[in-house]
Amino acid sequence: MGDKHQKRESQRTMRNDIVVATHHKTGTVWMDGVFKAIAGDVGARYVNFRAERGRLKERLHSPFVLFCYDSDFGDHAPLLDRENVRIVHLIRDPRDVVISGMHYHKASRESWLHEPIPGYDNLTYQRALQRMPTKFAQYIFEMENSSAGTLRDMANWRYGRANCFEARYEDLRRDCDLAYWHRIMSFLGLDAAERALGGQRFWQNSLFGGLPRLGNRHVRSGAVAQWRREFTPELAQAFLKRFPGLLQSLGYETNDGWARDLQRREEPSLLSGLRQLALDHWELIAERARLPSKF
Repeated sequence: MGDKHQKRESQRTMRNDIVVATHHKTGTVWMDGVFKAIAGDVGARYVNFRAERGRLKERLHSPFVLFCYDSDFGDHAPLLDRENVRIVHLIRDPRDVVISGMHYHKASRESWLHEPIPGYDNLTYQRALQRMPTKFAQYIFEMENSSAGTLRDMANWRYGRANCFEARYEDLRRDCDLAYWHRIMSFLGLDAAERALGGQRFWQNSLFGGLPRLGNRHVRSGAVAQWRREFTPELAQAFLKRFPGLLQSLGYETNDGWARDLQRREEPSLLSGLRQLALDHWELIAERARLPSKF
């Protein structure tokens, strides 16, 4: 009897209960895999908030890891303020959320993407997105629909909680030496043995570690700052019009200068393109002048 009790106590080593709050396309599948494995390693109950929100009272017995993929806890938000709860909240550059979301939604098999949506002639979200005539139009559609909700949730999160580690996807994605990850685990109150296990799980589930990208339908790129390649000046202005001040409030930019930088970067290439068109035009005229007349 004593041995069994001692074994149970040795498994229950987590000092705090853990809440993991993410947003769509911010590393949700990544963190789900990592924390589910950690919970299994330390003997904690892993609870998916969306799947089990109707019976949280029965499910949330310490130690637990509660995972919420949209950071919207609704009426259950008070549990975030419990004294023994530590939270890790994960966000991503909103511009990259739009990019990742658009590409994912064009190809994903998630059921909601294949259900008819009101106002789009009985089209599904995916078909409506795919039927947009240009990539620019597809990004605008994404900004005004699914990603709009994601970015709104990101903006409305209650920042400044003393018991919450505000993490960024970009910092985790570059964390090849696991220094940032160990800061998170220490904040969550994991002891040395748990941090060692957590480090292994993080590495195993990371693109720079043991996770194979090939065949992973959730991973298209995973790179940071994709917007630098994808955003045109027009798309940048469309983003600013729809989400004014969002990048500043989340700490990704100090002003809107990034959009002007895109414009300046575009101008030399535009001038170069016009110059090349003019040269091609004069080459064509010269070539025709050299051809013998058919008449």
